[in-house]
Amino acid sequence: MRRLLTALALGGLLLAACGGTAAAPSPSSKTAPPRPSTTESPDAVMTRLYEAAKAEGKVAIYSSMNTDDAKKVFPVFEAKFAGVKVEHTRASGEVLTTRVVTEKKAGQDLFDVVESNLFEVGYIIDQGYTQKYVVASAADYPAEVKGADGAFIAARLNNDIPGINTAKLPSGVTIKTWKDLCNPALKGKIAVEQGDVVVYSALRKILGDAEAQAVLKCIAANQPSLRSGHTEMANLLAAGEFAVTLSSNGHRLAQLKNEENKPIDWGRTDPIITDVQGMALANKPPHANAGKLLMEWLTSVDGQKAIQSTGRVPANPKVPPKYPDLNNFAKIFYVSLALRADFDKDQAFWNSTLGVK
Repeated sequence: MRRLLTALALGGLLLAACGGTAAAPSPSSKTAPPRPSTTESPDAVMTRLYEAAKAEGKVAIYSSMNTDDAKKVFPVFEAKFAGVKVEHTRASGEVLTTRVVTEKKAGQDLFDVVESNLFEVGYIIDQGYTQKYVVASAADYPAEVKGADGAFIAARLNNDIPGINTAKLPSGVTIKTWKDLCNPALKGKIAVEQGDVVVYSALRKILGDAEAQAVLKCIAANQPSLRSGHTEMANLLAAGEFAVTLSSNGHRLAQLKNEENKPIDWGRTDPIITDVQGMALANKPPHANAGKLLMEWLTSVDGQKAIQSTGRVPANPKVPPKYPDLNNFAKIFYVSLALRADFDKDQAFWNSTLGVK
């Protein structure tokens, strides 16, 4: 999921955590209404932006939100703001990053909003391809899911938790901690998403270097199956191809369990490793008002409820997830840009230990 970053200049990511460098506003953004005041309500801001966005007619968002989720979220926006069409370009964070860099270097300004894994969005911010924008609902969001200066904000989160096929789990085995995956009874019964280096980076922070290394080594000793793609891995887990995963997207596990009646559960780890999906406004948005409007709506209560309907975890803690069991059992460990400081070293250990080529 994050392998592209090894080929990019990573040093600027730490600067991105502090907001990065914003390029000069585009001509279109110079005529846009000012950013929200501290006394202006989210509804008032959206009303003001909508009047200006009608003339623009659409908003272009580059996002890793999958198509099924987008079909539940963006039509709600279009129904509320008639005449403003959402043009959703969906791709993985790596592909989106490459696309943005390629377009910008060619002098093309084609998107208004970018939304994906925080590491990829952080890189885009650091290149100067976005601008700061503080949404009216920003005060409702934890510091861990937004840039203090408006560089980014999250509308949704991904919980990275061990997935369990309860029908395939060996008798007497329980998965409550990452160490439980070291149980020899799980040999040949574990799957690992080979790009999940960030899980190891988070474990180093949570457990300490020595213990995190020991856990990954003993998981490797259980001969895990290396997979690519969290959705496919979760589906194979439900099909019984393996008994557990090191880390799966919580919302997909919950969908399989609650909507498809599969024998699925998840490990209640403490803390819950949680990926932040960052969102930022383009430095030269072709539809500046519509771009701001979409960001305002996605972070409003209505937008968060639309995200809730997909099963994803809303970033605003005031809007609970559709499946509360995804994040109500322990404290949250938010993945931050600071974790990227040792990315090269973490990836080298991850690859060599697990045999990732």
